[in-house]
Amino acid sequence: MADKEANLTTQTPPLAPGSAFLTYMESGFPQIAGWPGQPSSVIFMAHFKELFERHGVTGGACEIGVHHGKYLIALHNILAPARSLGIDVFDDQDKNVDGSGKGSYDLTRAYVDSFVADPDSVALMSKDSLTLNAADQAEILAEYGRFAFFSIDGGHTAQHITYDFFLASELTSPYGIIAVDDMFHPDWPGVTEGILAALATRRSPFVPLFLTRKKLMLCHFSVAKPYHDFILGICRDVYKFDPTMVTLCGHAIPSLNFGSEY
Repeated sequence: MADKEANLTTQTPPLAPGSAFLTYMESGFPQIAGWPGQPSSVIFMAHFKELFERHGVTGGACEIGVHHGKYLIALHNILAPARSLGIDVFDDQDKNVDGSGKGSYDLTRAYVDSFVADPDSVALMSKDSLTLNAADQAEILAEYGRFAFFSIDGGHTAQHITYDFFLASELTSPYGIIAVDDMFHPDWPGVTEGILAALATRRSPFVPLFLTRKKLMLCHFSVAKPYHDFILGICRDVYKFDPTMVTLCGHAIPSLNFGSEY
C-alpha cells in the first residue's frame, strides 16, 4: 500500500509546463481554502483531457458547491478555453441547511479573476441547486452545452446528492466525468446514502468509474470499458503500479490511494 501511495503522490504533470492548469496548481491552488483532495489527485484528473480530445469533447466544467472555487478553477484550467459554471448558495447561507462549507461569491470571483486566463469564461450562479428545474436545465444547456467535468459538492444530505446527481447526468457529456465529493466520509453519511440510492434506481446512464479516498468518479455506461482501460493504462504506464480493484454497485473499479485527503 505504501508503494502505491508513493507512486500516486508523485506528481507527473500530464500537461505542458507553463499551462494555466499547472501554473495554478503551483501558485494558486495552495492559496485557496477548500477540500478538493491532495494536489496529486487533482493533477490526475488532467489525464482526462487526452481522452476528451480523442472523443471530440469541448465542454467545460460545472460544479455545484463551489465554496471559494479551488476545485472549479483546476477543472476549468484543464479544459480551457471552454466555458465553465459554478453554482452555489454563496452568501445566502440560510439555504445551506447542513452547514457543508460556506461559499463566498466575492472571494470566488476574485480567485477566478486571478487564476483563470480568461476570467469571463467562468460564470458564477447564486442558486440553491434544489430549485433548478427543467427550464433552468434547458437554459444551461443552451448556454454551455454539455460539460466535460461535473463536480457535485453542494448540500451533503441524501436529498441534495440524489437531486444533484440526476441533474449532473442530464448536463454532462456522454464522454464526460461526474465527481461526487466526500464519498464514505464519516461526517457526511448522506453523501453515500444519496448516491447509492440514486444508482440503485438505474435512472442515470452514469456508473462508477473509480474511487479515491475522497471522491467517487462516474462515467457514462457506454464508455465505461474504454475509460476503465484508460485509467488502468495511466496507472501502469505513468505511475508504475496496478491499482487495487474494488466492487461498487456491481462494477469492478480501481481504488486510487492519494493519501489522506480530508
